[in-house]
Parts: sequence; structure tokens; C-alpha cells
Amino acid sequence: MSARAVSDLSLILAPISATDFFRQYWEQTPIHIGRNDPRHFSHVLQLAQIESLLSTQELRYPAVQLIRRQAPVALSSYADGADTIIPLRLAEQYRDGATIVISQAQRLITSLADFRRRVQCALQLRCQTNLYLSPAESQGFDAHYDSHDVFILQVQGSKTFNFYAGGVVLPYDHESFDPERHKAGELTESITVQAGDTLYIPRGIMHDAVARDEASLHITLGVYALTLRDTLLEMADRLTHRDPRYRCSLWNPPAWLDADGPVASAAATPRSMDVLLSSPSFRLEDQLEAVCSLLDDIALDSAQQCAGSLAGEMPAFCTRSVISLKEADQCTAQRQGSTVRYRLPGQVLEFPDPLGNALDQLLQRQRMVVGDWDGLSEDQQLALCDRLWRANLIELDDV
Repeated sequence: MSARAVSDLSLILAPISATDFFRQYWEQTPIHIGRNDPRHFSHVLQLAQIESLLSTQELRYPAVQLIRRQAPVALSSYADGADTIIPLRLAEQYRDGATIVISQAQRLITSLADFRRRVQCALQLRCQTNLYLSPAESQGFDAHYDSHDVFILQVQGSKTFNFYAGGVVLPYDHESFDPERHKAGELTESITVQAGDTLYIPRGIMHDAVARDEASLHITLGVYALTLRDTLLEMADRLTHRDPRYRCSLWNPPAWLDADGPVASAAATPRSMDVLLSSPSFRLEDQLEAVCSLLDDIALDSAQQCAGSLAGEMPAFCTRSVISLKEADQCTAQRQGSTVRYRLPGQVLEFPDPLGNALDQLLQRQRMVVGDWDGLSEDQQLALCDRLWRANLIELDDV
């Protein structure tokens, strides 16, 4: 993990190390990290950015909405007939006790987009950021659980999180909370977070939250686990595409319909059933390809980094050019045979050797002279520069 990635995780976890966190708490138990530093997250988000967002952008429901536990807020009280938010009405309802929720806030606020992109690259897991601005002494939701892990990053004010018995052990992403089926049990713990604190809540833990005697603003960083089930499903998908036997119909309708009695005889069972009941012929390659595909999806879920991509024409590279790798902390590499796969926000690049070996050299050095690339002809060196520049992965240094 790069130094920048460690720094981003440290912002969330310090003084607990990432190693200790994932060994002792991840998917196991909530942990409150107090800091006594109200401005710890101020460079990621400030209240003024939300006010600026309301002042300058046309926002729509449900990306922005109001929630209030005791008296739900009618959409018509803060949005027009086209579901466009009317900012001052939103503010009025907020002062009246409703919590403002901004979903997928990284799509709207640049500092959150950068933060989410870096954390997602560090974890190699899909992330999102939601914002919750609650007036004093208010509660937005009843007790519930989330089907993804969450980090509460308290930006302003304080909030008490109450934990209850019940919930679901590590629910899958599709196993959403259902108030009719999932009831909160007895109160097991209460934790009050102050500005600058982090609270980690594993998925499936039943909880609610109440703002204290001042307004509360927090970022909920949602992290979507890559489960063993996800890998198995991807492996099965690849197996069934590779083996044409899985394309056969499961049932032979005439044989099934002609069977005597309510239970079909063995004779009615089609030969394709033998394929289904036999052990899947998974290979190590299937596992590696499945994980590779899932990691590709995570990389492509990020917004591409476009800073500097419109600043002028492509440089005239030569063997004396000095190039630097941009955003090296956001690039991960995986070798598959003679091909190297590079993942960075919003794109996945493949380089067969010797280009893969050459890019390995750049990743290690981060700054080098083009002509120093080992194993490449001059034409290959310049062609690789062209491709990397078009991917916004390198910049030309002045010497």
C-alpha cells in the first residue's frame, strides 16, 4: 500500500493502525475512535460547502431529501412538481427539526470526490459518501441496520449512536433492512461521537442516532465488501460460459410430464442433471480471473481523474524526455502471465510484455528518462509515452 493510501486510511483510523483495525474490528464489532480534534475532517468537508452547493446547483430528490423520525416531511414542502429542491424551503424544514440527507455526495462536492477516490483505491472496495446534517435534539431514522460497512466521520457537533440486539450477521448487499421483519432488541450500548471522531459500524448491526444539544454534520463513508459469495458467483458464471453443457435445458418436459405419480422417477431426470449435480470443475485460473474481474468493476466504479487532461496538446516526447507518474498511489498492478493489468480510477489498462515490464520500472521509480526504459526499442518507448499520456497517467517534467 502506498504512503498516500496509508495516509488516507490513517485519517479515518488513527491512532489505530490499519493492520490492527482489520484484524480486530473489521466485520466484527463497532469501534469509536475519539480524537479531541474538532477540525480533523475539516479539509474533507465543511458546512459552508453544503450551503454553496444549495446556492449554486440545481438539486433534485432523492439525491437530496429530508427525513424526520417523528413526523415525516412531505416532498411538496421543499421541492417543486419536478422534484427540484427549493433550497430555502429545505432550510426552513431543517430548522423545524428535519435532517438533510445528501446521497452519493462525492458526485457533488470535489473534496469528497477526491477523498472517496483515494480511499476506494486504498481499500480496493467500492465506497460512497452520504452526508447527514441534523438540527439539535433531532432523530432521522428509527433503529435499522445497513447492508454495508460504514464509517461515521463526525465533522461538526455531536451525535449519540445507540446499538441494539437483533440485526443480521454480515448481510449481503441485497439483504436490505426491512422494518416489518427486522425488529430492534434491547439496547446494548450507546456511543457519543464528537467533531473529529470516527465510529465504525459493521454491516448488520442494529442502530439509530440522535443529535445532541447542537447541530450535527457527519459523513457516512459506506464500504461495500467483496465477499466470498461474490467470488463464487463470478467463478460459476465463468464456468457456465466456458462449458457448453450448462446451456442444456434442466428438464426434459415430455419425460417429466409422463412420470407416474407426484414424484418424477429417475428415468424422468434428464442427463443434463448429471452435470448440475457433479462437482464444478473450478480451476485456480477461474478464481484468479473472477477476482480480477471483480477488482476491475471496483476500479471502473470510480470517477476518472481528469486534472490536467485539457491543458494543452500532447507533448513531443523524445528519448531525453523526463516523465513522472501522476497519482501513483491510485494505481494498482496485477500480473497475469505475460500481461500486466493496471487499475486506476475509472479505467483498466492492459500491457503485454515488454511494455508491462517497462511500466513496472516507472511504477518503482515514479520519475525517469524515457530512454532509460529497459527492454524497449525507441519506437516502443515513445508509443508507451503516448498511451500513458492519453490515459492521463504521466506528465512531462521540465529539466
